[in-house]
Amino acid sequence: MAIPQKAPDSAVLEAQTALDDRTPVVFVTGRAGTGKSHFIRSLVEADPGFPQALLAPTGLAAMNIGGQTVHSFFGLPPRPLIGNLEKPSWFFTRTARAIRRLIVDEVSMLRADVLDAMDKHLQVARKSSRPFGGVQMLLVGDFYQLPPVVRGDESQLLEDAGYNSPYAFSAHVLRDAPLSAVELTEVHRQTDLDFIALLSALREMRGVQDAVETLNDACLGRALEKRPVLLCATNAVADAYNARGLAGLPGSGKKFSGAFEGETPKAQGGDRFPAPWELLLKVGARVIFTQNDSEGRWVNGTLGTVTRLEDTLVTVEKDDGKEVEVERATWPQARWVWNASEKKMEVKEEYKYVQFPLAPAWALTIHKAQGMTLDAVEIDLGRGAFAPGQTYVALSRARSMEGLSLVRPMSVRDVQVDPAIAEGLSRLGL
Repeated sequence: MAIPQKAPDSAVLEAQTALDDRTPVVFVTGRAGTGKSHFIRSLVEADPGFPQALLAPTGLAAMNIGGQTVHSFFGLPPRPLIGNLEKPSWFFTRTARAIRRLIVDEVSMLRADVLDAMDKHLQVARKSSRPFGGVQMLLVGDFYQLPPVVRGDESQLLEDAGYNSPYAFSAHVLRDAPLSAVELTEVHRQTDLDFIALLSALREMRGVQDAVETLNDACLGRALEKRPVLLCATNAVADAYNARGLAGLPGSGKKFSGAFEGETPKAQGGDRFPAPWELLLKVGARVIFTQNDSEGRWVNGTLGTVTRLEDTLVTVEKDDGKEVEVERATWPQARWVWNASEKKMEVKEEYKYVQFPLAPAWALTIHKAQGMTLDAVEIDLGRGAFAPGQTYVALSRARSMEGLSLVRPMSVRDVQVDPAIAEGLSRLGL
């Protein structure tokens, strides 16, 4: 089951070898833009009949890759998963006994206790004491990017349960599970070696003072040739920028509401979906596409300006000057299940989210922009970054330093890296 690559680097081949050798746990990591998502897509497309499932820690991440959330697939409750867990359902058990591999994307946001719960559920369902019940685990992501969410006293609960950190690499199951860890090193998003080196320094907290000074000298208040999208730390700041942008345009605009096909999910709105639940647009509004077009007219991250609004159609002039007519799109909420009669994994749809694949693009949160590649980026951290990896994620969206502008001076305090990451990766052999 080879992964098609124009020029596979040694790390890709190493990861493929580990998978083919049935290594129980395979970590694939790498800085932003090294092709982690491409690796997953190629693996799934190479053998669509292979009994595997594609998962992600959050609803947004799952929907963006056509996968299912970890909690949904396993039937896990939304609480710290410490102590006794409920017995796996019959429905899950049937699928678990047939599956051979689980792929978890954005593993940096997967908590250690959740990974241990996955291990226990698979062991019970498959009646096996082997790690993850003998199911091969492919864990993909960059721990230097967005971390797991830990609320309130959950940090103390995890510590009391023996976890050195909330990150997946601190899971108890990994202490004894045979594993292979591979780091993709070839950067595809950026080509400027100096910019790549600067991003690497910030990612790993090396020479931060010099890197911050370089960014401030080159990028503070810079006027960009292309119209940028502004990245900020919080929804409140992004919403304020977008509200001001819309208010500056004439007319009342047109509001488009999201909808569901199939069963309506319990949780709605907010950041769960790739396009806003309530999408207010005006002619002249700056927008960003939030989905790849099947016909190749745009990709996730393409910028443009609204030129016409109709009930069922939005016309957008992309920044390359080409005008496109945009219809409502769908994002399936997938459910990966085993079809016993045909002996293969199937992707069933629990529901589809329906909305125009657009969002106001005067500003986006850094969280929303994760995974995007942008030609022109402004960054406004407001009072500063509040989470490890946040500044690195924002900066690494840009293709080049020439396409990067800072609204406010960046400080060393804005560069946050959890010291537990280096220690955890070292234990994995990275």
